[in-house]
Amino acid sequence: MNLLGVLPHPQFGPWEIGPAEIHGFGLAVAIGLIIGLTLAGRRGRKILGVREDRIHNFAIWMIIFGWCFSHIYAVVLYSPDQVMENPLILFQFWGEISSVGGIIGAGIAFLIWAYRNPDEDHLGWFDVALWSLPIGFFFGRVGCMLAFDHPGKEVSEFGLWNWVYDVTGGAVPELFPLAMQFPEQWGGGIRHNLGFYEAILWLAIIVVFVVLGRKPRRRGLYAWLLPLLYAPGRFMLDFLRAMPDEVSFGGDPRYWGLTPAQYTAIGFLIIGIYGWYKWRNKPVDTWAIHEGQEGKGGKSAQSNEAEE
Repeated sequence: MNLLGVLPHPQFGPWEIGPAEIHGFGLAVAIGLIIGLTLAGRRGRKILGVREDRIHNFAIWMIIFGWCFSHIYAVVLYSPDQVMENPLILFQFWGEISSVGGIIGAGIAFLIWAYRNPDEDHLGWFDVALWSLPIGFFFGRVGCMLAFDHPGKEVSEFGLWNWVYDVTGGAVPELFPLAMQFPEQWGGGIRHNLGFYEAILWLAIIVVFVVLGRKPRRRGLYAWLLPLLYAPGRFMLDFLRAMPDEVSFGGDPRYWGLTPAQYTAIGFLIIGIYGWYKWRNKPVDTWAIHEGQEGKGGKSAQSNEAEE
């Protein structure tokens, strides 16, 4: 078999610093949190006219709640047998987590925050949060790629690429060129690395958001655009995930042929469509600080609700 294009197993850590051991996943997540919080704070100050520390506190609340809920979501839907054997595993928040569960948890945290802060510009804060979210998730998925904790099927089963290979008469590599050689302890073989693929998806969303975020947009844009961009990609990618009996760690169970994340992605898509219908005609936002006004005060953020 021609292995042209197959990516090598990335080696990144762990490092021992005194009694501590730092792994690539943890380092990537930490970098994502630092960059995401920094950019969210700056954007919140520019758009909402609030102090950066308020944005940071708001974001940390969502991150902590989202992380805890991501664990509960993961063990209940991906490892229900472990929950039955030991219900206390639900509170072991340092264990298994799920990215889509984290998004749901962050959404719940936002609703709690909005209830406790009724006088804030909820849609404005929500837009800032969702504009920043892809940054953290990109680095998180880079960490997943390094940890190999989302193994996919072996690439020899990738019918779409096999068809491309046949149609081109073998002019392309025999195996899907983004596939990776997995270590034996993670199932071995040349497989799809779903952490890598989803990192690419999040990076594409970041590029779109950075371009759109350079000037004021209609209020609520990121609230409906993010689920519309993410949900279809996540739904399709999960068809490439390995079954639990195919790998020693990281396989995803199916319920009536779909993974838990695929059902959640359908829900995200519905939310995105609803958000587009509800907010598509919102007025263009009024930023607290406009281009060229950094450090000069600017005017207060306005909700523009009266313009509707």
